[in-house]
Amino acid sequence: MRVVVMGHRGPLQLSDLCKLYNEESVHTLSSVFEHEWEKQQNYNERLDLEEDSGRESLLVSRKTNTGYSLLYAMWVTFRPALVKVALLRLSTDIFSILVPLTLRWVILFCERQAVFDWAGYTYSLVVLGAVCCCAVSQHHFEKHSRIIAANAQAVLAGFLYRKVKQSNTTQGTDLLREVENVPELVVTLACLWSTPLRVALCLDLLWGELGPGVLVGVALLLVLIPVNSAVERKAKQLQRTQLIIRERSEQLIKEMLHKYQALKFLTWESWFHQRVTESRARELEMLRILGYLTAFSMLNSICMPFLVGFSSIGVFVLVDDGNVLTPSRIFTSLCFFRLLRPPLLELLGLFCVLKQAQQSLCHLEKSFLGKDLGTTQLVTTKEELPSDGFQQRCDRCKDKHSHSDEKSDHYLSQKGSGKARMLYLRAFGWHWLAVSSLAYLSVCAVSLAQDGILSVWTGEAKEVQGLEGWRELRNSRLSAYALLGLLQAFLVCCAAYCLTCASLRASHTLHSKLLSDVLHMPMHSQKTDMRWLLQVFTQDMQVIDEELPKHLHSWLKSLLDILSTITLISFIMPVFSLAVCPLIILFLRIQSRFSSTHSHIRHMEANPVASLECVTQCVEAPLSGPKHRKACLTHCLQALNQNLLVKYNKINTESRAALRLDGIAGIVLFLVSLILLETEPDAVLVVLALICAFNIKKAVHRYPQAASDISMDMLSMQNLCEFAKVEKEAAWEKSYRPPNDWPQHGEVKFRNYESEASSNGTPALRGINLTILKEEKIGLVSRGKTDTDGLVSSLFRSVEARSGAVLIDDINIARMGLRDLRSRLQIISQVPVLFSGPLRANLDPFTQHTDAQVWLALELCHLKERVRLLPAQLLHPVQRTSLAFSFGQRRLLCLARALLARVRILLVEEALPRVDLETEELVRQLIHTEFKHCTVLWLTQNPLNVMHTDRVLVLNKGQAVNFDSPSTLLQQGPLFSQ
Repeated sequence: MRVVVMGHRGPLQLSDLCKLYNEESVHTLSSVFEHEWEKQQNYNERLDLEEDSGRESLLVSRKTNTGYSLLYAMWVTFRPALVKVALLRLSTDIFSILVPLTLRWVILFCERQAVFDWAGYTYSLVVLGAVCCCAVSQHHFEKHSRIIAANAQAVLAGFLYRKVKQSNTTQGTDLLREVENVPELVVTLACLWSTPLRVALCLDLLWGELGPGVLVGVALLLVLIPVNSAVERKAKQLQRTQLIIRERSEQLIKEMLHKYQALKFLTWESWFHQRVTESRARELEMLRILGYLTAFSMLNSICMPFLVGFSSIGVFVLVDDGNVLTPSRIFTSLCFFRLLRPPLLELLGLFCVLKQAQQSLCHLEKSFLGKDLGTTQLVTTKEELPSDGFQQRCDRCKDKHSHSDEKSDHYLSQKGSGKARMLYLRAFGWHWLAVSSLAYLSVCAVSLAQDGILSVWTGEAKEVQGLEGWRELRNSRLSAYALLGLLQAFLVCCAAYCLTCASLRASHTLHSKLLSDVLHMPMHSQKTDMRWLLQVFTQDMQVIDEELPKHLHSWLKSLLDILSTITLISFIMPVFSLAVCPLIILFLRIQSRFSSTHSHIRHMEANPVASLECVTQCVEAPLSGPKHRKACLTHCLQALNQNLLVKYNKINTESRAALRLDGIAGIVLFLVSLILLETEPDAVLVVLALICAFNIKKAVHRYPQAASDISMDMLSMQNLCEFAKVEKEAAWEKSYRPPNDWPQHGEVKFRNYESEASSNGTPALRGINLTILKEEKIGLVSRGKTDTDGLVSSLFRSVEARSGAVLIDDINIARMGLRDLRSRLQIISQVPVLFSGPLRANLDPFTQHTDAQVWLALELCHLKERVRLLPAQLLHPVQRTSLAFSFGQRRLLCLARALLARVRILLVEEALPRVDLETEELVRQLIHTEFKHCTVLWLTQNPLNVMHTDRVLVLNKGQAVNFDSPSTLLQQGPLFSQ
């Protein structure tokens, strides 16, 4: 409780969490496991050597690697805890069956058919005791089983890491994924016997109530299981396709951010916006199909109990006219069918789980037994990796940790604002919210009506006279029950459709707004927010697309279930309404206390330092010696211990919250049963009230979990809210539009120009007064690239003027929009930039020129023959890592792009040493011949590269030092003498 109280008061730190006992630490558990593993291997080796003994071990030899040796070592390591979990599972199953039996006794008491000679309040106390015992048993079972799974995962991850580092390889990332499949298997096998036992007990009790009719319901469950499996396989197939589409979209976003400056200079924002939007449309279409499949999932979870109950009860009453429904029979049948469904589905789906886990066991055992794990699974290019790679990865973890802490602090400080929720609801659409809520409310109402019509049927059956009257009543009530089922299925589909359409609308709106905001950012702002931008576009949008709709569905469904159930119980028993307010206050208090603590712990769990991500980084890090190996081992064990500590506290917090919520559900059942036993109403009302009270437990558990999940999802929405506040560049278009043929001459004037200093450190230009004449070739020389970058930023207005003005053909460039300005300028950057997509789109993305004009530009740049050799020629796909063009050829392609633009002002940055001298000389000749009527600015740090220009401008610390002909500057001495 100390952690809960501290978490409710403020943010939690690792030091605030409950510490692990020594026997629960990773070091202790790993030592026990390694000891048992060594014993097992020694035993197997002795068996392999006893060739003539004829004995066969129950454990398979090391040579076969079936995974049983590893499983046995895990069993021995956690044997006491697993035995305890198995016994807890048995007690949980028994008490879960005992609860509806005690409620059945209440119904029989109200029908004057008391099972025991007890007073009414005694039955209520028995119900309360059964509920409490079931809750406590389930609480301890889930807690200890999850702790065993967490311990097993930590032990296997630590042992795998030790084996990887002993062989000094980089393999292990794939095996870490296999580790995640094994721990659940250990707990599942320990409790495997319990599932058929629970199924057998439920079937036996149902047989006593409905006879052979129960087989129809079970058969329907079995028939629908293959249908569910087929839908799940289809959903997984669509998810794989959607993942491929998402990865392509992510690559497009990364390219946009990495080549942001070139995109801005070329004014190709609209082209990239269209590409991202088209990719996003394909992604949303897959999400739409997956969303429609959720309709089947909702039908399965909501309508399946109705189908099973309808078929069994229908067969029961139709097979024999003497079979009459009673309140106790109705209640018992519905309750046990709902208890039967989870273990039956679990039992039939266990084969796939065991098969996958067995494969993981085989892979891990083979790796643990191998002398050398090899280097084939993980391609990390060990060539030229620095010896301090581990330290770099550790630093990366620390950076991520601090970044995550910042996000967590921001989340906690903004938690009560509700801005993120309002932003999502506006994108969701208020009309869709109203329609979806109405659809979900209708589903809840129909579910209650189904239980109500069965209850009314049992009351009317007592008053009916004669066989014909009974048959007429039976047929009419069965027909009404079936119609309600069809109406429920229709409403479930409507609810799924509304939720899918609304969530897709929100995803489309938010992504479009985010993309527009990114493309309107200044160039210098994008450089500092690269990691944040990638996270918002990838991780945060994925949460909004996929996780938030699921959690919203769960939250809305559970909320309406709770409200409708409480309303109906209060209507049946007005006295119960007196307890509603205290129960709601208690429920909200428990949710508030535990949800804040749970959110803090989940933030800590997401931090890389307290997650298995650091272990993955350690596994991938190459080590150069014993010192690094020891340091990495210490770091890995520390990360595993912290991860286990956070998981342990998360499990404890969730278990305590679940236990208290079970207490609320138990109080509701106790009060309902007590009031019913004291007031002794009609048995029809007794059944309906008890069914509602019995079903409220699931909704009470689901609501806080869904609310916590939505709070976590809102962190992604808050990132979008914060992003809307990021600085934006000047307007792309203004009311003033320059003439279509502007600039006609290309004359550039700086008049007392002083620019703002950009946030990326580019120094401001100060006191620039000069005139560049039309068609003049100017060389710009500076000691460093920052001065020339400052002048480029001023011309393209990536940095605005603090005072003065820049005039092009006597028009102040500040008067026009950025798109009008930048589209009339061209720059050949030092690093040539090509975008993914067809080659033609890299030259003319808006198809403003004919193919003949494009080929002519390529011919002038001596690239025509090279492009003709490509399989698709102009449509040849240019990839991010394409080797189709050399560095020099890419520079020539950028020159061809400038030729097609037909601008009057061209800026040329000096080439990198990777460009051969022949290609650079060709570029220079082409510019002098094809751009002879243009103003050309050559940007360089080498004065010898601008000796061919008309004049040279020397910049130093943002000021114009000299501006004269190259010959004059040479006569004055070194160009940088000033």
